[in-house]
Amino acid sequence: MSLRLLTAADFRRLSWANGRGTTLELVRRDDAAGALLWRLSIADVVEPGPFSSLPGIDRMITLIEGEGFDLDFGGARPPVSLRPLEPLAFSGDWSTAATTVHGPSRDFNVMTARKRITAKVEVARSGAVAAPLAYVLALRGGVTAKAGGITLRAEQDELIECHQQDEVHLRIDKAGTTLVVHLMTVDEAVS
Repeated sequence: MSLRLLTAADFRRLSWANGRGTTLELVRRDDAAGALLWRLSIADVVEPGPFSSLPGIDRMITLIEGEGFDLDFGGARPPVSLRPLEPLAFSGDWSTAATTVHGPSRDFNVMTARKRITAKVEVARSGAVAAPLAYVLALRGGVTAKAGGITLRAEQDELIECHQQDEVHLRIDKAGTTLVVHLMTVDEAVS
């Protein structure tokens, strides 16, 4: 079991694959051959435009700040308006675009290698989290994680990485908002 705190010093600012903006990469894991297994990031969306094409990648996007934007998936599914703190899953293979931006917005992104890694994103409540691998993102306020005699605290915009066999107990500040990302291999998700 291990807990690890990731802060601004661990994050990287990167250009989008389509060159139309930047993202703050919070964490990325690749396989031995250098192919993406998963990535967690935060992006600012201020104008309409296409999303980067990411074949073979499953995506999950969650509006975390601002008025949001509408997404069009090129006919692969009906268009949607992002709602605050409601994760939306879609394929990186789809021709996706932000069509209407209702105001400057920030979104949290989870990208996983299809057929290898699955992800679930949820708004956290104080209590127990049980998953082989989870990331806890403090969006507003802070969160404290306890597991196996280890205690870590994340402040706003910090991330706690949780590798465990047992439960991790979270205590979220009274007015805080925290997201939890559960990651599993496809084999773990099926069993």
